[in-house]
Amino acid sequence: MTETTSQTVSQQPLTRRHVLAGAAATGAVTAAGLVSAGPVAAKPKVADTIVVGAKVLLMDKRFRQEEAIAIRDGRVMAVGSRREIKRLAGRRTEVIHAGGGTVLPGINDSHLHLGSLALTVPPLSYNVDTATIPELVEVVRQAVEASSSPTAWIRGQGWNDNRLPKAPDRHDLDAVSGDHPVILTDFSFHAIAVNTKALELAGITRDTEPPTGGVIERDGNGDPTGVLRETAQGLVQSVVPPFTEAQVSEGIDASVAALHALGITSVTDPGIGLDALVRYARKHRRGELPLRLNLLLSGGNSVRSMRQVIDGYEPLRRVDPTFLRVAGVKIFADGIPTAAQTAWLRRPYLDGTNGSLVTAGATVEEQVETLHRMIRIAVRHGFQVGTHATGDATIDAVVDGYIEAMGRNWRKADLRHYVIHGDLTPKRTLRRMARHDIGVNMNGTIKFLLGRTLDPVLGPERTDYQWPYRSALQAGVRVSSSSDAPVTQPSWLQGVMAMRLREGMFGGVAGRAERISVRQALATYTRTPAWQDHAAGYKGTLRPGRVADLCIVDGDVLGVDPHELVDLQVAATLVAGKVVHDGTSSSSRTRASNVAAGISTHSAGACLEQGLCCCGLSERLQA
Repeated sequence: MTETTSQTVSQQPLTRRHVLAGAAATGAVTAAGLVSAGPVAAKPKVADTIVVGAKVLLMDKRFRQEEAIAIRDGRVMAVGSRREIKRLAGRRTEVIHAGGGTVLPGINDSHLHLGSLALTVPPLSYNVDTATIPELVEVVRQAVEASSSPTAWIRGQGWNDNRLPKAPDRHDLDAVSGDHPVILTDFSFHAIAVNTKALELAGITRDTEPPTGGVIERDGNGDPTGVLRETAQGLVQSVVPPFTEAQVSEGIDASVAALHALGITSVTDPGIGLDALVRYARKHRRGELPLRLNLLLSGGNSVRSMRQVIDGYEPLRRVDPTFLRVAGVKIFADGIPTAAQTAWLRRPYLDGTNGSLVTAGATVEEQVETLHRMIRIAVRHGFQVGTHATGDATIDAVVDGYIEAMGRNWRKADLRHYVIHGDLTPKRTLRRMARHDIGVNMNGTIKFLLGRTLDPVLGPERTDYQWPYRSALQAGVRVSSSSDAPVTQPSWLQGVMAMRLREGMFGGVAGRAERISVRQALATYTRTPAWQDHAAGYKGTLRPGRVADLCIVDGDVLGVDPHELVDLQVAATLVAGKVVHDGTSSSSRTRASNVAAGISTHSAGACLEQGLCCCGLSERLQA
């Protein structure tokens, strides 16, 4: 944005200026019944900022639209016609000309690993999303050459065994790694590939048994190949040196700048440790966290881990709860229904195998009981619960646990439990969820990445159904959307496109019956996440009195061809009425560019994806 005046609103880019010629603060807007004029003798209030020349989407249940918006003291003062809002401007009012673009409530990415986002890019981690094993090995070789220490860990992320002929193994990596231990996380964050040095440091041999829910892949002789899946990853991750406090703090700053550049003003960071909570609180008190941050503590996958985090938690003090709050805990229940085939299904995968719960227990019954006990413990302490559950069998077990723990007085408690991902939620389960106001948090960007690629794994019917947005909304379930970044780029515009079209990155349509409208998709990034966050009273819509968190897009989000949504740019982002991203400012672009480029690994069109699900990622990278 610049300090010049827009002349042709429909053609000019967004601009700002401090004085609106000819405008005077002559009274308060009363149009649409949104703001009361107050007593006749009262001195009229003047807006700090007004935004004009826009299509303002209030994102309320009626999907109302206006032409302009006024801001005062960090809150929405009024919305109405351009003429009505201009009356609220005074000599010191800052005027933002939106150039005919769209104004939305600040985007709420309701499942994003903030502390980890910038830690998955060079030089801290290398992109190994390659088409061949030799290309992957070459990336590792270059990382070894660039290392300042002959024994430093080499980290990489993004290999895709749907794309590669096989998973990279220790023999591939040993050829170029020397004395460096190597750990490469796959595109889904549900598997790692390591070299022999890393296996040795972790003490993994042919006699090592995997933990519950984990897989140690072995060759024909019974020796570990270096590929470890699900909970078995922890055997190596436990010996990887953590990032320094300075690296994590700088990563958070860079990530926030990248999110602002995308119009994102609120985030739910799920599954954090208590150390991360202390870090966030410290940065917030220093004024270094200009983002609304909703948190789920990591309850892990056992009764013991759940009790440890609840016992160790101390409520936050000296923080603004509209900017930083702990909502509850997250449970990790199963894997993912992709080539890894670790989600627990009622009907097995096409090859006859099946995943399982990853909660503690020697039998399925014990694992289900562990899951339910964890939920009960959290509910007794008044915590909201979000549970990673992707397979239909797992989702049913989670919903059973929620309903049992909620009891008869669940409406009074109003904890708002939800299913995280919910890939294959059965329709009958959606109806049960609606009756008990259990939400679901889905991932349109991941649907775009997968498209029809899971036909050989799940079959066409289940591939079409995966992430049943329309079925959930029709059943009355509250649906939020999220990126799961850094698994995917946090592009809500790509998510909206995917929900509207159900088209995959590699072509084909996966689930026409589950398409929803652009308006419905936008609600999953604004109004509904505010409900999930217990924050609908102050964010998620642009009604007067709500916080002035704005995302200003340089085009018509409702009118453009859905295929072109990803070509739109965020012209400006405001948090509490303050501009935190100016799309025409080189400094704003520079602050965000490194992170945005680092988490963007595919160059085809708008596809900037990394993977599928990283519910354990935050703890792994920040521990």
